Amino acid sequence: MDKIAQPYFDLTSFQTDYLRPIPNILNSEFQWNDNMAMINVQWNYSLEVNQDKVSQVKEIIQNTCTTEIRDEEQKILIDYLQNEKDMLKNCGFTCQKLPLIIEKNKDIAHFLLISICHLDGFEEFLDVFIQSDVTQNSLELFAQLFGELKLPQEFITQYINYCIEFCNNIKEKQQQNKLVRYVSIFIQQMLKQKAFATKDVLTNLQAFCIEFSKVGEVSRLFKLVKGQEPTTQ
Repeated sequence: MDKIAQPYFDLTSFQTDYLRPIPNILNSEFQWNDNMAMINVQWNYSLEVNQDKVSQVKEIIQNTCTTEIRDEEQKILIDYLQNEKDMLKNCGFTCQKLPLIIEKNKDIAHFLLISICHLDGFEEFLDVFIQSDVTQNSLELFAQLFGELKLPQEFITQYINYCIEFCNNIKEKQQQNKLVRYVSIFIQQMLKQKAFATKDVLTNLQAFCIEFSKVGEVSRLFKLVKGQEPTTQ
């Protein structure tokens, strides 16, 4: 029996011709990204800072607002900020926190202010002194800063007038007399160091001395002011 021939199929005959649209030809030129044309480029200094240290420093500074920190925490904070200056910009120290830190940790406030005195915006931290409560700690810190930094005489005069006004506005008599003593001692210290011209605050000083003449330190201040009057005329 003859072998049945195998059927042969030409698969090409079953192919379908697909319609393919002709692609558009782009005639525009390539726009290269020229990095040299970038302006106002600012380096992110936080990239160079150990984030674990930043977190630890931020936590310590937050604690300084509410409680007196331990010696170990103070050492960590000072060591980190002294050795890594860029961390000062990311440590969480703000103008809003300064009054709280002054009352709970005056030495830390002093260290932080001295550390940032060369940075932009330091004047905003100084303005805190004439925007917040006058206290024994704030007066002592201001006197320290005067001894270490070249504070503008106009600012010192403004602060003294602010202190006098603040005392006048205290309603509670015992608290008022206590702060008047501190302010009197502070002004005497500033006068002896010739931090300001007596004539610039003479009117307020005389009114202050008359108003609180029964406070011992005020009488000493009045004598000091009277002794300097001839040199200011």
